[in-house]
Amino acid sequence: MYTLKSIAKRGANLAAAFVMVVSSLAASAAPAFADALNPLTERSLTLSSSSPGWSNTDGSGNATYAPPNSGANGKKTGNTFQFTTSSDSTSTAIKAMTFQYCTASAGQCRAPGDDTAHGTDTSSTADLKVLFPSQDEVDTTDYSTVVDAGGNVIAVPGVSNPNDPSDTTGQFAAKNVAGNFVVMDNSGGSWHQSSGWTLTASNQEEAPASGNYMLDPTGQNNYITLTKAAGESTPAGTKYKVVFFGTTNNYIQNPGSGAFFVKINTYNSDTSVTAANVIDGGVTVANVMNQSIQITTKVLETMQFSVGTVDPNTLSSTDGDATPGNEAPSSYEKAMGVGTDGTTQHTPCDPIAMSLVKSDTVNHPANVLRLGNQTAESSLEVAHTYSTHSYWRLSSNSSAGATVYYSGHTLSNTVGDEIAPMGATKGHPQRGTEQFGLAIDASATSPYTTSYAQEATYENAEDNGLTGLDASTTAQVGSNGSWHAPQLAPLAPTSEYGEGTGAIDGSTAASFAFDKTSDTIPVALASESSQVVDCVTAKMRYIANIAATTPAGIYTTKINYIAAPQY
Repeated sequence: MYTLKSIAKRGANLAAAFVMVVSSLAASAAPAFADALNPLTERSLTLSSSSPGWSNTDGSGNATYAPPNSGANGKKTGNTFQFTTSSDSTSTAIKAMTFQYCTASAGQCRAPGDDTAHGTDTSSTADLKVLFPSQDEVDTTDYSTVVDAGGNVIAVPGVSNPNDPSDTTGQFAAKNVAGNFVVMDNSGGSWHQSSGWTLTASNQEEAPASGNYMLDPTGQNNYITLTKAAGESTPAGTKYKVVFFGTTNNYIQNPGSGAFFVKINTYNSDTSVTAANVIDGGVTVANVMNQSIQITTKVLETMQFSVGTVDPNTLSSTDGDATPGNEAPSSYEKAMGVGTDGTTQHTPCDPIAMSLVKSDTVNHPANVLRLGNQTAESSLEVAHTYSTHSYWRLSSNSSAGATVYYSGHTLSNTVGDEIAPMGATKGHPQRGTEQFGLAIDASATSPYTTSYAQEATYENAEDNGLTGLDASTTAQVGSNGSWHAPQLAPLAPTSEYGEGTGAIDGSTAASFAFDKTSDTIPVALASESSQVVDCVTAKMRYIANIAATTPAGIYTTKINYIAAPQY
């Protein structure tokens, strides 16, 4: 046991010896590079996932939202190293870098892993593996697609949008980019690519076999060597960033559990990557495996589907309850609540109303339309085409969209006489020919905005006199992100039922159809198959024509609208 006195004496001798060594090195022309005791500083390791290597699925147990280089995928990870050099390598360039994955930060290296039979992963164990069978540096022409001006990765090569494989925007901009690693430096105050590096993956473990699988070498690749014959000449204090991407075939698999350390060194030779040629090194970075937190919840299916004769978006506080000029709000608006300033309190997606005047069930029965000449008891005439209209509005959170169908019989009387349906193929109204048809009244192209226009004299409905979207609607709900002007999109009208806009009496502007089989087999009007349906509105127009020989009588029908969400 040494006494304090003896320790002090040995310290003085060591100090003298140290001075002699330094003097000797100085006298023999020391190399321009530093030794292994000159460390890399400001070093870090960022993993794309800290999940164990056996965990590579999303919360549903599928791979859909757990692609390579994603947080849920511990099997195919990306690793980003960043460090700052201590030595000046302007005269003796950095020609190699190594990254050695070990279970300890010093001493003999054993590759991380917890497989009982090393190399054979199970559902709860995995060995670390560096797998780069087709190492490929990101091309300089693709660098700006993958990395932004701040040196941050913005898109991973080869990663596709699972919901839209054709997407090449944002984080999927590098969908068609090849490459699985990139080296960058920040020697001039900005990040730029240091190209020309070659990657080699190998096994380098020094720990001897012990008979204990937790201590035995795994035999798996745990060592990455980057070499560049031309070298990288940068001054001391240069920041470097090295990104190894996780791609489909080239990746780093995390160990199954526990902490691991990565030893980093830089070298002045690309052919002799040994301790004798170390520039900066002798340091490690650490990381730990953690199983992901899985969160499960449920969003229940919802749907709002209203069918009626009045779109509340057309109502203002001056619409009146009964007669034109009555300044009182409609009864529907009263039910909604009228503001103190006399404006209607619309909501982002008001349901379609079944009547303008709820209290008057005699003159305004719910969802009843009067088709024909209003001065002659709603009767049809050989010399004119008459029309009326209603509305439906749909919202659904079904991820695969929805389809709206109609079902019904043509106009008929109690003794079996019928007005001929127009058929499954669209056609124009023809005066003097028996016809009954329907179509959607909207703009011809997406977003298929709803038309509130009415043909004077020949069109009558519950909301006659209302000419368009009430200004107070947009003022009160326009700031709500879910509100939009009435439109059919994202639903698109089917080919036979999307041309109901325009004049109908003596004109060929609009087209209509009515399939007689719809009575038993619903017919599609509009459909969307890939996204949710947010407050879509359709104005349905109905036309009728009679011939001189159409039997007299009272003709009626009921048209039913059916919304079918798709999940």
